[in-house]
Amino acid sequence: MDTTLQGWLLQVFHKYMSVNYKRFMSLGVHPGQLPFLKTIGEQEGISQRELAQRIHVKPPTVAVAMKRMEKAGLICRRPAPGDQRVSQLFLTVRGQEMAESIRVALEETELALAAGFSEEEIRTMKGFCRRMAENLARMEER
Repeated sequence: MDTTLQGWLLQVFHKYMSVNYKRFMSLGVHPGQLPFLKTIGEQEGISQRELAQRIHVKPPTVAVAMKRMEKAGLICRRPAPGDQRVSQLFLTVRGQEMAESIRVALEETELALAAGFSEEEIRTMKGFCRRMAENLARMEER
């Protein structure tokens, strides 16, 4: 029996999340910390408020995550010049190493996803996925 498009998407998503969850946990990082690590790494010195806005989460969620990540030695906070009430966020050396390990892991997963497909097939698939996302976005707007 042929699975629906939704069924195939769910299977791929589930396997993708399962593979990455195991890999990230083996590295010592929870997958939920990925957007925080990535964003802080890209914008060293970002404030918690800016971080919340950038990754579309509520400030209390960022506060909890930053406490955990600080305790794990992944980030450090420094007072903002000119406004001691604002803390700027930076990756520690451990955080930078973790971010690099995650980048490599995601690159490997990308290669596994693309294995056996030609460049043209990959471009076509990306186009299909983009269009499906746009279709769902329009549905969401109604």
